[in-house]
Amino acid sequence: MYAKLAKSNAKKSIKDYLIYFITITICVSLFYAITSLSSSSYELITEESYNFRNLKLILQYSAYIITAILILLVAYVNKYMIRRRKREFATYVLLGAEQKSVALMFFIETLVIGILAIISGIFVGTLFSQLITAIVLISANQEAVFSLKLYVDTLGITFIFFISMFCIIGLYNVIVLRKIKLIDMLNAHKQVEFQFKRSGKVYAVIFALSIILYIICGSYTIKLINSKIDYSVKSLMYIALSLITFILGTYALFYSIAYIMIHIKNKWVNFKYEGTNLFLIGSIVSKIKTAPLLMGTISMTFLGAMISFIITLVMAQWALGYLDMRVPYDIDIRNNYSSNFLAEANITDMNEIPKLDYSEIIDYLNDKGYGVKSYCQVEKYLVNTDENNESTLAIRLSDFNQLRSMLGYKKIELKDNEFTTQWYNTTADEVINNYINKNDKLNINGETYSISKNSVYKESIGEGFYSSIDNIIILPDKVCDNLTFTETNFVANIKNKMSYEESDDFQYNYVYEWFRENNAEFIEKYSKEDDISHSIIRTRIKSSETNDVLNATLAMRILGIYLGVVLLMISLTILSLSQLSDSIEHKDRFNVLRRLGVEENEVNKIVLKQISIYFIVPIAIAMIGVAIFIYNYYLFYKDIITVFVGDKTFILSVVFGFALMLVVYICYFGGTYYTFKRNINS
Repeated sequence: MYAKLAKSNAKKSIKDYLIYFITITICVSLFYAITSLSSSSYELITEESYNFRNLKLILQYSAYIITAILILLVAYVNKYMIRRRKREFATYVLLGAEQKSVALMFFIETLVIGILAIISGIFVGTLFSQLITAIVLISANQEAVFSLKLYVDTLGITFIFFISMFCIIGLYNVIVLRKIKLIDMLNAHKQVEFQFKRSGKVYAVIFALSIILYIICGSYTIKLINSKIDYSVKSLMYIALSLITFILGTYALFYSIAYIMIHIKNKWVNFKYEGTNLFLIGSIVSKIKTAPLLMGTISMTFLGAMISFIITLVMAQWALGYLDMRVPYDIDIRNNYSSNFLAEANITDMNEIPKLDYSEIIDYLNDKGYGVKSYCQVEKYLVNTDENNESTLAIRLSDFNQLRSMLGYKKIELKDNEFTTQWYNTTADEVINNYINKNDKLNINGETYSISKNSVYKESIGEGFYSSIDNIIILPDKVCDNLTFTETNFVANIKNKMSYEESDDFQYNYVYEWFRENNAEFIEKYSKEDDISHSIIRTRIKSSETNDVLNATLAMRILGIYLGVVLLMISLTILSLSQLSDSIEHKDRFNVLRRLGVEENEVNKIVLKQISIYFIVPIAIAMIGVAIFIYNYYLFYKDIITVFVGDKTFILSVVFGFALMLVVYICYFGGTYYTFKRNINS
């Protein structure tokens, strides 16, 4: 009988469960979408050069951890549902039902709604999983293929996880409803939330403090704008203090804003008594007085959600942009005789350093069927560039042009008495100009060389050609014949990509074996406890590096969005349910309005205004904090963002974050408005 009654109530009360249903649906959809990637039957069509096993594992276990947080959120929603139905449960008890039977009925009822939400969430999650798949494929420069497919093992995990969660919460409900007194059920709607009680002077002082904190926040932001961004502790301190003062100012504002509104209400007498404004202002002030910390926390949670959205997207794009500079060639073997190695090995005569010949590497690649399209052995030399005899690296013009040709850049020309410079592409223009002004002429072996008309090149030629400073000197070939040799790098582009396993074998096995075989005496002489090969030779394979970066960036993107949605759900769910609780408690107030002759359309307008203010105020304040943080973040990393991300991509990431937030926001706002009206009309 109680099971039938539970099912009947579930059908009748489905609209009352709207927020509960929306929350569970979003939770399930995100969980299913991410865990489906680790399904045994999930096939991601990618090239052999990419391996996403690590990505799947990261997403799988991260999904478990993040979703565990949602148990608390679902429990909070469940608490509201109990409060919403207490008077109904009391009626059943008065009619002769046992409290344990009522508790069992509620358990079945929530389980039915939960199962429907799981089914709905799996459907939406299937669409989300396709979106994630599309993101992966597009990131791997492949065609996105959409196919709606259910994964049996993921379905099982999803049902077990959420049904278990409902059972745990259901058992808690049974315990609570069995122990609660009948009189408390009947008077549940009359319970009043805790209020902070202080004198008007205290509220005024706290409000003044909030204004001061906001002014401090603004001043640190202005200091950051007007100061030189040098990535120093000072610059980081400006960002930290602006964010901290904003957070503290927000909590102080919400704590004192009720007093301020009362003060304004008393001053604007005409506005107060116009239409239903008195009722609306009273409701708003009452709520803010009872929940200042809640409103502040909602605002800060929303702030965290937006930062998670935007920053993870930007950081992911940053990593992808850096990849193009890090390893623009298919194969990059770096011969690093660093100053530390030379000092530790006590090498003073550079003639002891072996010149590497990479012809065996070329033969090996061709024999394995990779097909070397183009390559370059770049010899690097030491040259003094200032009065302090500080040295920088120099390379031949022919090698430089070969590198540019391999990357699709135009070749350059130098006169016999000219030189030019190649710079790390994130180097500030101010640094470059200062260097050029001081070093417009070079004295090399008694000959003077002048900086060419085109004195600066910033197109990326790979990270491995720079030393401790951000530039290298480009000299005519004959000049380098009389310079001190320091090391030889090798880069190559191949016709056929290496698979992930092949690239690992090449860079971690073959290259080191090749180096040891050709430089056995040198290694034996200078190796002490450890083999020096790993400190001299470093290999980067573009396909392998791309795979690692894709795994990292995709994890950042997906988990950043997931975490952002979870935080957004927490803030909006709490905000929504705080409003719906008011609709239960203040139902009589709206009935009084109706008896006074206020039409239903006007009542709906009051509800819309009230909910809009509750939703807009904490989120609007959070948006100010988001704007401050994003602007400070952009200022701090402007040069890096411009080079590796791009201003347009940065703006698109911000817009995407806002758009995603808006979708979730509209769902909760609409659900809250609809359910609020039902509560005051029932």
